[in-house]
Amino acid sequence: MTRSQIHASIALGCTLALAVVAAIIVPPVPSVSAAEHAERICRGNDIRPNSVGYEYCMSQAVQALDGGEPEMAYMLGRVAAAAREACQSYGLQPQSTAFQACFDRETQARRLLIFTDQNLDVGPQLAKP
Repeated sequence: MTRSQIHASIALGCTLALAVVAAIIVPPVPSVSAAEHAERICRGNDIRPNSVGYEYCMSQAVQALDGGEPEMAYMLGRVAAAAREACQSYGLQPQSTAFQACFDRETQARRLLIFTDQNLDVGPQLAKP
């Protein structure tokens, strides 16, 4: 072996040793929890904390994510947003019991459409108040 080959071997060995040490010492990047991911899904559908539909969106999205179904989590976020928009189109006040009842009916009806593989774009009068 020539001197340059020896130096190259030493450099390569040191680089590999540093890589192994770095991999052991540096903690892995934590994955995003289901709740954090669900919150992003809900916020992406303009469903904010303390608004009608937030708890529904969060619970359904977390459940879908925990079940390994991220596509379902996104669909359920859209269900919550569409149901809220439908109830608003009826002229109901967001913090009223009538709005909550409307939201419950709309989400139930729209969720059924997911499982029958039908299109969610059905308009505001899916479940009449």
